[in-house]
Amino acid sequence: MARIIWKRESKGLEYYSHATRKHGIKFDRYFRGRYTLDGKTVTIPFGWESEWTAAERSRMQHAGENGSRRSFAEYCSGELFRLKENARRGTGPATIKAERELAEIQQQAEEQTKLAEEKQAVTFGEYFETVYFPISRTSKKKRSYAQELSHFKYWLSPVIGEMRLNDIRPIHIERIKKNLLDAPPITKKKTPVKTTKKQSRSPRMIQYVLATGRQCWNYAKRDGLVKEEWPGKSVKIPKIENRRMRFLSDEDGDKLLADLKDRSQQLHDICLLSFDTGMRADEIFSLKRNRVDLTRKTIKVFDGKGRDRIVFMTDRVSEMLHRLPRDGEMVFLNREGKQIKEISNSFDRAVKALGLNDGVKDRRDKLVFHSLRHSFASRLVERGVDLYIVAQLMGHASIAMTERYSHLRPDTLKAAVKSLEETTTQPAVEEKVVGLKG
Repeated sequence: MARIIWKRESKGLEYYSHATRKHGIKFDRYFRGRYTLDGKTVTIPFGWESEWTAAERSRMQHAGENGSRRSFAEYCSGELFRLKENARRGTGPATIKAERELAEIQQQAEEQTKLAEEKQAVTFGEYFETVYFPISRTSKKKRSYAQELSHFKYWLSPVIGEMRLNDIRPIHIERIKKNLLDAPPITKKKTPVKTTKKQSRSPRMIQYVLATGRQCWNYAKRDGLVKEEWPGKSVKIPKIENRRMRFLSDEDGDKLLADLKDRSQQLHDICLLSFDTGMRADEIFSLKRNRVDLTRKTIKVFDGKGRDRIVFMTDRVSEMLHRLPRDGEMVFLNREGKQIKEISNSFDRAVKALGLNDGVKDRRDKLVFHSLRHSFASRLVERGVDLYIVAQLMGHASIAMTERYSHLRPDTLKAAVKSLEETTTQPAVEEKVVGLKG
């Protein structure tokens, strides 16, 4: 490798020529600057003349400059003077490296400021459509994400859709609630009519709509777009009693099962499993054979909420499961060999044929498939089974959910009060007072 020979261009500015590469008719030159800072020599590499000239030519072309171009030596001299002045005054970077580091810091700060401004400008509608809803579509059932889209389209978007997330306040959530309360309910028509009218306006609907808004907000908070809690946290949501309490007696249950058996053996088996074990529909649909222990007469139920439990079979449930084919992974499959998604309409036809919903006005008292699960709990309570045990068998999250069945134990409660009489109606025992002798 040839020895590099540095030549002086001007005070503090040096260069050396490339051995073979030319720039125009001259050999390409590499420039550097040197000066003393705090007793130490600082070297500033400026680079090759050819590279700078090409960049300068491009810059001038984009800037529309038509004047004569500076030479690389002139540029280097000017930069060297500027850096030396910075070092002398202590007012800026004294080296190109320090200058580049400062430029990077400034660029990062500008990018962070720009990102913060972009986050501040994001509207609720933009975030829902570009982030939240795509996540909802991939993580929830079709019915759930379709309902959320409806909540956004008809109720959330008209009020807060075009508002920046950080501008949304409780008053805006109150406005959404008011719109839901003021809108008249839709009456059911015999003939389906295509309409763009809003959907349900029930108190439960208000809870669902605001829940969709809250979930979207929480995702935005996760992504750093907002820092505050959901503005609707302080908004009073109407509460309603929506729990179904209808249940079947042993006699009515047997009549329903007998009718179902004539219609569909599989539907009969599914309903029997719920009636005698309290299993939910989705727990039955997802039941796998490896969770069924016919020897111990138990079923392992995984509800997906961390409340897994063991279900115990009655004799007729055990006989039914013994009868079913034992090949394949799932206990129940539809006609296409796929997992069942919903209860057959034959259930409603059986209920109608038996008149089990005749004269029932309140929808909470209507007999539906879930009523079979309530029937399981109700029949246990009527037989004097402790509510805590019923809660364990039902897989309830708290005993409060099971206390709804406490009214079915009048004899037990009456006996508890009666037991007080046994102690309060006994004649008082006379006590002799013995005086103290003085």
